[in-house]
Formats: sequence, structure tokens, C-alpha cells
Amino acid sequence: MNLQRIIIILLLSKSVLVFSQNFAIDQIGKNKLINLSGGVTASSIFYAGDAAREPFSYFLNGNINVNIAGLYSLPFSFSYTNQKLGFGNPVLMNRLSIHPSYKWITAHIGDASMSFSPFTLSGHQFTGFGVDLTPQGKFKISAMYGRLVRSNEYNSNLPDLVPAYKRYGYGFKTQYTLEKVTLGVSFFKAKDEINSITTPIPFELGISPKDNTSISFETTFKLFKKLQVQTDFATSSITEDTRLTDSGARKFNASLFLKPNSTTTHYNAYKAQLVYPTGKGTLGLGYERVDPNYRTLGGYFFNNDLENITVNATQTVFKDKINLSMNLGMQKDNLDKKKQSQMTRLVTAITADVKVNQKLNLNANYSNFQSYTNSRNQFDYINQTSNFDFIDTLNFRQVNQNAALTINYLLKNDKKLKQAFNANFSMQDALNQQQGKTIAGGASTYYNAAIAFNMGLPEKNLNLTASLNSTMGKLDTAKNLILGPTLAANKLFFDKKLNTSAAISYNTSRNNGIKQNDVFNFRVNGTYVYKEKHNFSLNAISLFNSTASGSKQDFTATLSYSYSFDKIKLKPAKKSEAKEKNDSIPSEPKLKIKYKSYAFEGTQTAITQQLDSLQNAEKFDDTTDFNALQAALDLAKKANNTKDFKNKALDYLEQYDLFAQKNKPAAPTQASEVKKTRTKNKTKNTANDEAKATQVTEGTIITLRKYLANVAPSYIEADRLATQYVKSHKMHGETNIKPEQQPSYKGYLRLVERSNRRAQKLAQLQWMQEEINTIKGETIEEWTTNTNFNAFYQSEKATIDQFIANKKSSLFIVNHLEKKMLAFYQALAEKQHPLLPTETK
Repeated sequence: MNLQRIIIILLLSKSVLVFSQNFAIDQIGKNKLINLSGGVTASSIFYAGDAAREPFSYFLNGNINVNIAGLYSLPFSFSYTNQKLGFGNPVLMNRLSIHPSYKWITAHIGDASMSFSPFTLSGHQFTGFGVDLTPQGKFKISAMYGRLVRSNEYNSNLPDLVPAYKRYGYGFKTQYTLEKVTLGVSFFKAKDEINSITTPIPFELGISPKDNTSISFETTFKLFKKLQVQTDFATSSITEDTRLTDSGARKFNASLFLKPNSTTTHYNAYKAQLVYPTGKGTLGLGYERVDPNYRTLGGYFFNNDLENITVNATQTVFKDKINLSMNLGMQKDNLDKKKQSQMTRLVTAITADVKVNQKLNLNANYSNFQSYTNSRNQFDYINQTSNFDFIDTLNFRQVNQNAALTINYLLKNDKKLKQAFNANFSMQDALNQQQGKTIAGGASTYYNAAIAFNMGLPEKNLNLTASLNSTMGKLDTAKNLILGPTLAANKLFFDKKLNTSAAISYNTSRNNGIKQNDVFNFRVNGTYVYKEKHNFSLNAISLFNSTASGSKQDFTATLSYSYSFDKIKLKPAKKSEAKEKNDSIPSEPKLKIKYKSYAFEGTQTAITQQLDSLQNAEKFDDTTDFNALQAALDLAKKANNTKDFKNKALDYLEQYDLFAQKNKPAAPTQASEVKKTRTKNKTKNTANDEAKATQVTEGTIITLRKYLANVAPSYIEADRLATQYVKSHKMHGETNIKPEQQPSYKGYLRLVERSNRRAQKLAQLQWMQEEINTIKGETIEEWTTNTNFNAFYQSEKATIDQFIANKKSSLFIVNHLEKKMLAFYQALAEKQHPLLPTETK
């Protein structure tokens, strides 16, 4: 089957589209009608060795994305190998989700999801309408209505197809900020339609129409000026079968908003968090309790039957050179004592980041995870003589300890030579005990060490690396050791278009002191980029494995080519190439700028010269006035376009006229009146400046909170997928790594490293959200009681005052501060949650 036939099949076949778009209403019509993007990749693999693999295989993969007006994206993909063909393409509008926004209003139309609270509506997808209203001020509200589950008839011929009642839901979340307290309420109700299906469902399937109401109350306030308190109480009532007509008792909880019967159950959840800033860190205490079987119809999964107590602390000491963090936690289940076993978990984690000087950095961390299980068999219940006679017959204890130390030392760093040394050491210890004794095969300890020296020659685009790696494992019955060096080099050619690298490594493996094998491998890689769209690559590896029973040799080479295209217009532009060439260097437009008696005309360059002459012609009594005007004029000179230049020039002229009037001498008979007027205006301007400073500071905090909330779901999903890849790898959980498993184990470690990076980014984001949420109040004085925010505000206060003096718009100042505040808290988050070593996850 040739490529042309593949593409024809691709475009004519049926498939499914999952469509979701965020867009601003004011951008509609500004994008091209149809844009095409995508790419194609062809690869061939050559193999020679003893493994059961094809000596030659090839792959062809491609994707095309059709974007309509910047709103609709239709992705197509196909793949072809010497084994089988696969392709996929969309069916229009099978699922549709649009999120238009206008200023502080955001709508969610179609297949969308929203979250009000972890205990009410928590990410459940619905087909309907939702809205977020976040105006600047004290009051905010979100609401939704839609279908949560579509009906599905029972079919005895398709037992795997789960029947379901049609389910609709609605809810809202409100938040109101008082002077010292923030109050929030979320309400969610969902109910199944009894008549949405006609075919009776067998009783043994346990499916019945349900009704649920859940309510959550949230508060945030401060005690003793610094202690931040956050509480969340939720209640949920569920009627498991609404077909029953008997009546149940209503209680003072969520059941007030449904019709209870004998199948109605009630659940509660509590969560509280205390955060106290101290020094350059924080001290936190958390408590969470969720009743067994707590759930709502607004989420897919709920953690329940748990009680958590957590203590955490962070501190920066010794002139910000040492960052310390500590986390302690205890969790237990079986809150209603109905399970035959109870699990108790203890977690300890300590991290220290030390910046000795500009060249030397140290990072050390330790974690201890302990779990206890107390189980009772069925005869404890049969033979008990009282309700208090419960004798544990199984005490199981599991302890996992992890410790790691990372050392980075920068030997030299200049334009000609870069040298660095780094070392990593880690320990993993696992112990399983029953009845106080270690079970057979239940103890294992692994030590990992790696040291490396890196040298770079920037002027020659050359990097060299030498490293030594070792892994030692101690089990009950065996000790194993893997040790070996690696040499690697990387070189760029042809204006960095050709990237080449080579590496040679050797490792030997011993078990109980007896050599098991020697592995020697050599790798070469090369990639070349032509005109940014064409990518050629060649990778080859030769591996030699020598054991007591013989030797093996493997050789694998991969040759690949990829081509990518982006933003190809369906219809070519009507302008000729000659016209486009002539238009590529447009002449400087002429402008007209007029303010009161000041009038200027000409190009931007000419008007700039006229403004310079005006600035130097006036003599100011106060040098502060002159400097402020010069700063405003400099901003106009740096304008990116004519419109921006014109607006900033008008701002300058307005300030110039104000200062010029101020410098005019007053009449002798009116001297006292003029002085009084100036004093009054100065007081008024000062009050206005303070009000604007408060406005832009509050806008910055709100904008950054909203941004972090919007990006959080993508970080959570990325971390979930990375963790899933690690757990699904065949080497996950393996402790005794055989020599022939080393290549696969190294690939597993790369997945673990990537998962650690994703977890680090998520932890940093969540820390930033929590930290920024501790900024409470309505004035700058209240906001700056927060230690970290006070440090940020003091660093930007002069800039804020200058912007206000130059009459910059509030939007301009908020945009500037948001970028600065994001970078400031990102730096703090990176110190709080540094990247974990590969082996610690």
C-alpha cells in the first residue's frame, strides 16, 4: 500500500474528535480561516545479534492538524510499518467544549468540567453550561448546569456494557471577602431520571437511580495578625434508590435539599490547615478527616475512610544560604471499626539545600515511610466474650528509608572553558516484619553512587564527560555489585546544525564476590537540521556481553528522517512575490500629535527630536520634576509601534504641561492662595496614588492566583501520566537487577527521572498556590504582613511608584507585576522543592 492510498484512507475513514478550545471573544475573526500543520517521520532499524528480533524493520508515521478560524482543531494521524497499518481521523463535533471569555467573565459551553471543592463538585465532566465571574472586588461566583451521565439501556447480549440512568446536576460556588475573613460556600445537587431507561436492570447488578446533595463551607482568616487559618467542612447525603416510596428523617445537613428514604445515608468531611510565618519560613499544621464511604455524584473518585495529621516547616537561615524543609505525617483508616484490619502510616521527610558559595551547592534529603497493619481473623469475632475483646493475630510492619546526597561544584566558568564536578549518593532500605521479626526475603538495601566530571569548550562547541557509576545491593541471601566507567563527547558542527555525540562504557557485575558478566558498549549519535523543517538522525550502538558460559554481541542502527510543516494556508495570498518584497520595508508613517497648545507633526523620529528640544528648553526649579519628565520621554522613545509612541508622547505632554504650569510665578496678591491650592492638589494626588497602588497590587495577586489555577490541571495530568508510565514498566518494583536487564533498567530510570521532574514541577506549583493564597486582606499594609510577599513588594515598590507617577495604566502595571511576582515565587518554589534523585521515587 503506497503513501497516496494511506492518505486517501485517512481522509475518508470515520473516527472520533475530542475538541476543547479556550479563546477570547475579542479575538474572533483575527485568525486565518484554515491553517494546516503537521509532519511525517520515516525510520528504519537494522539489527544483528542473538535476540529474537527482525533484522530489518521500518516505520512511517504522520499527522495533520486542520485548524479552522483559530477555534476548531481536527487532528489526523497514520502509521505504517512492515507489519501493519494504523490510522486515525476525527468525526466532527462528537465532543465539543468552548470556553469564551470577556474581561472577568469566563463561560464553559458543551462538554466541560469544573471544580467547586474536593468534597462537592470535583472535576466531573458535564454537557451543559458553566460560568466563572471573577470581578475585582470582594465577591466571586461560579455556577454550572448540565448532564453528568447519559442514559444507557441494559442489553443482555452485551454484558460488558454497563447500563446507566440519565443524570443531571447543578451547583454553584460563592466566595466573599470581608475585612479579615474570607467565606465560601459551594452547593452541588445531582439526580438520576427514573424514566430515562425502559429496559429493567437485573437486581444483581446493583444499579439504581440515585439522588445526592453536597454542601461545603470554607473559611480563611488570620489570628494574632500572622497565623493563617483555613477550614473546610462538607456534608453529603445520598439516596441510593429513589424508587422507594418510604420516607426517611431529614437531618440538619445536606438531606434538607432532597427527599430521604430508607436508603439515604449521610457523610461528613473536615479539613483544617494552620500556617504561621516565622523568620524566613513557615510552620504548618494540618488535619483531615473523611468519613468511610464519603462520596458525591460530582466526582469520579474520592479518598475516604481516612484521618490525616500533618506537620510541616520550612526555614531559610545563614543569610539565605541554607534552606530547610521538614514534613511529618500520620494517616489511619477504619474509622468506623468495621474492617478486619487497620492501616496506620507514618511519613517523615527532611530536605536541606546548602549554597556554600557561588561554586559549591549541596542537597541532602531523607525520608522514612512506615506502615502498620493490625488484622484480626474471623474466629476473633466468633470466640470473643465481650465487645472489648479484640486480640490482634497479625501485626505487620513495613519500613522504607531513602537518603540521598548531591554535590555540585563549579570549577571554572568563563567564555573559553567550563568545568564542573558533581556527585550523587543514595540509599534505599526496605524492611518487612511480622510479629516483630523480619520475614524471609523481607530485608533489602541498595546503594547507588555516581561521580562525574564535565568539561566544555564553548568556542569549539565541544563537551566532554567522564563518569563512574556503581550500584551495590544487600539481600538476605546475596550481595551484588555493578561497577563501571563511562566516557562521552558531544560536538556541534556547521553553525550548530549538526549535533554529534559518542560514548563508550564498561561495567562488570558480581554476585557474592563471583563475577557474573562484563558488558562493553559503544554508542554514536548524529542529528542534522536542514532549513528548520527537515531533521535527519543516525543512531548506532554496539554491545558486547561476556559471561562464564560464553559471549554475545548485538548491533543496532536506526536511521530516521522527519519533516514538519506549520501554518500552511489553504489558499495562497493574492499578493505577488514582487509586491511582498517591495512591502517588506515600509516607509516610516507620519503622525500628528496635539495636546492643548502643543502640536507636532512628522515621522516618529522627527517628533522625538522636537520633544527633546521641548524638554531642554524649559527650566525647572525642581530637578525631581525634570527627572520625572525625562523618564516619561524615555518611555516614549522605547515604544514598539506608532500607536504606543503616540499614547506615551501624550502622557509626556500632559505631565510637561502640569509641571510647566507649576513652575510659572504666581501673582503677589495671590501667593497665599496659590500655595494653598498646590498643597491641596499634592494631598489629593498622594491619595490617588496610594489608591492606585492598592488597586494594581490587588489586581496582581488576583491575576496570578487565576493563572496558577488555570495551569494546575495540566500539571496534575502530566504528573499522573509520568507516574503511570513508571508503575507500568516491567522493571518497576524489581530489586535484583540481572545483567541482561541493565538496558531495560536504565530506560526505567529515565522514566523515573522524568516522573521526578514532573512531580517537582507540580509540587512547586502547588506550593506557589498555597503560599499566594496566604496573602489576605484589603490593603497593602495587610498584604505585606506576609513575609514572602513583603519581600517581593519592597523590591518592586520603587517601580510601582514610578509607573504611577508616569500615569501608566493599571493594566500595564498589573501585567508587569504579574511577571515579576511569578518569577519571584518560582524561585522560592524551586528552593522548597528541588529535583529529587532518580532512585528516590
